[in-house]
Amino acid sequence: MNSKFLLLLLIFIFFGQNIFSQNLLNDKKLKRAKEYKSMEEALKKPHKVYKLDLSKSNLRELPKEIRKFKNLQKLDLSGNKFKTLPRDIGRLKNLEYLDLSFSRNMNFRTASRNFFKLKSLKEINLSDNMLKQLPSSVARVKNLERIDLSFNKNINLRQVLSILKRLENLEVIILAENNIHKVPDKITEIKNLKELHLQYNPINQAEIDRLKKLLPKVRINF
Repeated sequence: MNSKFLLLLLIFIFFGQNIFSQNLLNDKKLKRAKEYKSMEEALKKPHKVYKLDLSKSNLRELPKEIRKFKNLQKLDLSGNKFKTLPRDIGRLKNLEYLDLSFSRNMNFRTASRNFFKLKSLKEINLSDNMLKQLPSSVARVKNLERIDLSFNKNINLRQVLSILKRLENLEVIILAENNIHKVPDKITEIKNLKELHLQYNPINQAEIDRLKKLLPKVRINF
């Protein structure tokens, strides 16, 4: 390959990535950004869509047009009738927050195979889904920082922790109202854990005291 062409190619890649990254919003700006409530509205200006709320829309499939939202950072799909998620969701390279709560028709073992393609994903909400186990492919979402597993009362916490311990960036775990009496010692294997939410679980004082000693640097909410 011609050395001059190679140099130009490298310059294009470098500056192209910088220009692309400048389209994204930081947390503060993302909170203030407009949240689109329908595909029809969002498709009018797809490059300006950073937040899309399709919750409770009675959807059975994710629209293929979702791939057009190159800058999408927050997507709420909660309360729909999906059985799985299409490969197209993996095209959302800048998606940071995904809400799949109350998606009780979904086969999460199948759907989660596309989670790991979301390289920028930091937060995922899987609450209120009657989950008993966490799909092993969730461990491949390497940048995940926060996961909400609340309102899954029959969840196998030991199995869940065996998956979550493989996420090196995980900082917050929400396990509210999951009928938890005791948290396995395996929780200490999540090295960067900063917050653990255990509200509305039948945890007695002895277990509270044990957890505080077990996780002295973790903020625990009972």
